[in-house]
Amino acid sequence: MALHWEKFRGGPTRAENTTFSVTINKKNVITFNKYARERLGRPEGVLLLFEKRESIIGVVPTSMKDQDAFPLKPKGGGLNFVVHAAPFCRHFGIVIERTEKFDHADLDNEGILRLDLKNTHDVSNRRKR
Repeated sequence: MALHWEKFRGGPTRAENTTFSVTINKKNVITFNKYARERLGRPEGVLLLFEKRESIIGVVPTSMKDQDAFPLKPKGGGLNFVVHAAPFCRHFGIVIERTEKFDHADLDNEGILRLDLKNTHDVSNRRKR
């Protein structure tokens, strides 16, 4: 009997402090790990952009003096930071049904953190009660 091996190309688990980890949940809260916030320059706020045709959210660091800024608030003892993005999601018709992690979050050449809504995976808690 011939075996058909498949090579796993995912690699080992990477440390949280060396990769972007960004999620969005059904309450439209975007959560950034500490590394993501540091790569953005430790801003107190962010601007949210949307590329509708490609379904990509853009995140740009800014000061809270900017009237369009969303505050980047610490959560979980400063290990994570959250943005309450419900007004943004409502405006652009972004509907999230469960907690999704962005697969390839990264900064582009212009310093915009790109979050592709087409490339996510479900990380919601599925415990049965």
